[in-house]
Amino acid sequence: MNSGQKGVSKKEGLSGFKYQMQQVKEGESFSILWKTLFVRLVFTYTVKPIPKGSKVSCSVEILGFFAWPVRWALKNKIRKNLSQALGAMVKQLENKKY
Repeated sequence: MNSGQKGVSKKEGLSGFKYQMQQVKEGESFSILWKTLFVRLVFTYTVKPIPKGSKVSCSVEILGFFAWPVRWALKNKIRKNLSQALGAMVKQLENKKY
């Protein structure tokens, strides 16, 4: 992944959303920018080593003119989806052979 790289995330049966990679620090963190009309969401994923592996976390910034109503309306949905996405990421990494 490189800063500025663009992509599309798709879920089966749904239309995808476009995103852009930002602030990529290899082995440490990366941010994904998702834009819509008057709102920008920045998802920042970080990885920190711990004694028995790594701790993966994600923070979300909601910016722009309609940030407050979007934050209020989507807060629980974002929290649920991030939890599922981080769980899937952990399973994928645990199954990967090095």
